[in-house]
Amino acid sequence: MQIMDKIYNFLGFLIGSVFHYRSQVAVQNLARAFPNASYGEVKQYLLSFYRNMGRVLLESIFPFLPKPIVDAAAVEHLQQIHHSNRNIILIIGHYGNWETLNKLPMQIDIPIQALYKPIKNKLLNGIVMKLRENYGARMIPAQHGIRTLIKEKNNPSITLFVADQFPGHQNGLPMQFLNQNTCMFTGAEKVAKKLNAYVAYVEMEATTQHRWNVTFRTICDFAAETEDGFITEVYTRYLERSIQHDPSWWLWTHRRWK
Repeated sequence: MQIMDKIYNFLGFLIGSVFHYRSQVAVQNLARAFPNASYGEVKQYLLSFYRNMGRVLLESIFPFLPKPIVDAAAVEHLQQIHHSNRNIILIIGHYGNWETLNKLPMQIDIPIQALYKPIKNKLLNGIVMKLRENYGARMIPAQHGIRTLIKEKNNPSITLFVADQFPGHQNGLPMQFLNQNTCMFTGAEKVAKKLNAYVAYVEMEATTQHRWNVTFRTICDFAAETEDGFITEVYTRYLERSIQHDPSWWLWTHRRWK
């Protein structure tokens, strides 16, 4: 076993077995998402999840470590869309190390921004902001996101949306997600339709040496031409497929179902 694997396992052991970080929430979410899984399988999913959380934690503490790897053909495709004076919306989930996507400006010569929810502690928020913007991405407070993007729609860019958060029972689009009735966040779709943007799902795959293979799965070429709910539905199915392929990389401690 390599030294980094030992470190991930140790950090995962501390998070899950010593501090029991939201362990009850994680177990409950896993059991509901995989109702046919045995107790042993759920336990293994949980152990793998905390071990992977150890890796993501280490990459967050040392942000110079992780590196997103994007195929040259995918970069060229985005460049062609940008050169046609069109906006791009990339939708992600709390899967893998989504924070490392803030390094995409190092590989893609297009202005890149992400919406974020400010942290109440101003000092901590300033530190996190500096880390997130250190590689060229711009952070836009979520409450100003739609207004800012519409105002700047004639200056095409790439915008990253994390879209698997809980939108509230009165908001979102109801659908089945991981075997549960779920309200899905529709903000990314609404913005995409207003901008008539190209929309894609971002799939992340962990490799060795803190590398992350990044793939863009097209959802639509012209968002304004899609039916209401189409973008959110396709995004949800892509995310669900990623989670079912390897459950250990999704954020199971997130209180997704309330």
